[in-house]
Amino acid sequence: MKHILKFASSTALSFALLSSTAFADWTLDNSKSALYFVSIKKDHIAETNTFKTLSGLITTAGQGSLNIDLSSVSTNVDIRDQRVRDYLFDTKTFSNATVSIDLGTTGIKPGIQTVNATLGLHGMKKDITATVAVTEVGDTIQVATVAPILLNAADFDLAGGLTMLREIGAVSSISNAVPVTFFLSFVKQV
Repeated sequence: MKHILKFASSTALSFALLSSTAFADWTLDNSKSALYFVSIKKDHIAETNTFKTLSGLITTAGQGSLNIDLSSVSTNVDIRDQRVRDYLFDTKTFSNATVSIDLGTTGIKPGIQTVNATLGLHGMKKDITATVAVTEVGDTIQVATVAPILLNAADFDLAGGLTMLREIGAVSSISNAVPVTFFLSFVKQV
């Protein structure tokens, strides 16, 4: 429930980092990538959640995008997954979260850096900042959070969905604060 927002913001940032010394088309390898968000309930119980389906691309023109399939949310509890899809994310109306970044012509070099991206979630858009580590290994660019990205559910009109989840689950509280981390692996296209 609480985990829903965390994932979206972290993924957005990762795309921005995929361009190293020269632009090339880079495609996200979902099997080697992960996006996690933490939900906090009952004031101090934290649970780690993820999304199973991510896709992304960095173009030769320096445009980066990340797509998070919200229906692929995994909280390790099937009924909670369904409730998060239905009441928090409303996946029938908002099936995906997106992250976009414009790297321009300079690209991003390997190392630790701060990047700016735009997160689209639940019909809302918000600029976010993340500190990430970018590593180039052969034909692969890896982007990982150095520090968690902190999202606020209310910024994406998700507070009502959290209230619904809290009531359905008979939980005393679910925090609007959602820490997000990610590891994204992009493969250079030939």
